[in-house]
Amino acid sequence: MKRDYYEVLGVAKGASSEDVKKAYLKKAKEYHPDMNPTNKKEAEEKFKEVSEAYEVLMDPQKRQLYDQYGHDGVSQTFKGGGFSWDDFTHFDDLQDILGNLFGGSPFEDLFGFGGRRGQQRARKGGDIHVILKVSLEDIVNSTKKQFKINRFEACKECNGKGGTDLTTCSQCGGRGQVKTQTRSFFGSFMTVTPCPACRGSGQIIKTPCAKCTGSGRKRVSRTIEIKTPRGVASGQYIVLRGEGHHGQGGRGNIIVQFEEKAHEYFDRQGYDLYIRMLTPYSKLISGGSIEVPGFNGQRERVKIKKGSSAPEVIRIRGKGMPRPDGGHGDMYVELDLKPLEKTDRNLGKIIDELKRYEGDPKPRRRGN
Repeated sequence: MKRDYYEVLGVAKGASSEDVKKAYLKKAKEYHPDMNPTNKKEAEEKFKEVSEAYEVLMDPQKRQLYDQYGHDGVSQTFKGGGFSWDDFTHFDDLQDILGNLFGGSPFEDLFGFGGRRGQQRARKGGDIHVILKVSLEDIVNSTKKQFKINRFEACKECNGKGGTDLTTCSQCGGRGQVKTQTRSFFGSFMTVTPCPACRGSGQIIKTPCAKCTGSGRKRVSRTIEIKTPRGVASGQYIVLRGEGHHGQGGRGNIIVQFEEKAHEYFDRQGYDLYIRMLTPYSKLISGGSIEVPGFNGQRERVKIKKGSSAPEVIRIRGKGMPRPDGGHGDMYVELDLKPLEKTDRNLGKIIDELKRYEGDPKPRRRGN
């Protein structure tokens, strides 16, 4: 049985990102195999466990899925249905945390990465941030939406290599990283940085590609299509992994943040919808029903009790916004008095007659 991620890191459920990172810093140092030379296998398992918890709790989307549905909710976000080091996106954080502690990359010879990982530590392509405006109808219908981006892709002429006649970088020996030793009052420390000569690729290009001038990539315009997530709200986002800019260390991501358009009639709060209906006085007095606009041309019929007042709120269960789990929120209909649209002599007589039955104004007792 998997342990609760908050328990693994020793933080409260409402912990901030800073608190989560501090807790991970402590646990990563504690369980790093180099700190446990007599029990490396168990330390590796613990180190991976805290890293999995950190990956989920530092990602707002994954954390929301985990809070709602537990481990089953986030397992689908991992490539193999379960966490592996290929799913970990915080290597830079680990480098910052552990790089100086152990005199090199924290992943060299750890979990089978070895020196090959150093070559793959070349700079990854940048992320692309997109703000996508969606309507309530888009969210209800999970409408497909398109947006255009300009991204760097691998140059077809040189297959992203930047040119020909590639040789191993003599400065880093093909590792893509260089180590710098510094001394201080506390002792010697080793800093690991991308090699400045080959920019972390581990190779030197003797003949740069004429099409991309040696960069290995060209800017291309693309149209991306996604499906509006069910029940998504303003500020939430999805990550399209590997769809961002091309880089020598891999492709970045596209981060799509949703912005909800204002609706003509509805206000949204969470998964509930609120609407005000101008209601004739005769309906409030005698009762009856009114039609409330919905989505996709549908309308909801709402019953009004005899002797209703304005304002008065009627709750319609299950007619709000869709939830990710398949349910729906509620709709709240506020009855507001509809003003008279026209006046004539007969209407004036009716109002005068009505005054006889209304009586004089009087204060309303509290609690009634």
